Amino acid sequence: MDGKELLERVVSTIQEMYLKLGDPEGAVSLYYPFEGDYPNLESEFYSEISGRYPGITVEMMSNRLRVLIPEEDCIRISAIPAKPTMKDLVDLTMAHKKINAYREHLGHKYPGSRIVPSPYIDFDWILVFPEDIDKDIYCLSEELGTVTFHRFSKEEYTDMGFRLP
Repeated sequence: MDGKELLERVVSTIQEMYLKLGDPEGAVSLYYPFEGDYPNLESEFYSEISGRYPGITVEMMSNRLRVLIPEEDCIRISAIPAKPTMKDLVDLTMAHKKINAYREHLGHKYPGSRIVPSPYIDFDWILVFPEDIDKDIYCLSEELGTVTFHRFSKEEYTDMGFRLP
């Protein structure tokens, strides 16, 4: 992960949080696993956020990064339109749609997207989109009739020992 990728993860995570929860108040702390050249990542990250998000800070904490986002920067980020795939997934989740509705809607809107059964006990299905649409991996689970999802970068997903579908 480099500074640009870290900023992209921070922005998309804050956007996802705002889509799911509305307008929560306060600062947010995000944690990411990291083993690498921290001084270089830190320099790249601050170069990426320069002038855009003045209050965001990053620090190394025993094999992980902590990114602190003050409320004002959360508000700035939440004003940026979220990627359509994420918005669609949140809308389907909030409407308590079943997995077949996910397949139908996403398959129609994003040809080439795939929802496949998960070989792992942690999730029920794995959703992938064509690379040019969305590079993230979405892990879906159904509990008590509601489908929920967790979003990972490919790097995060494979670092946890999972194989791409």
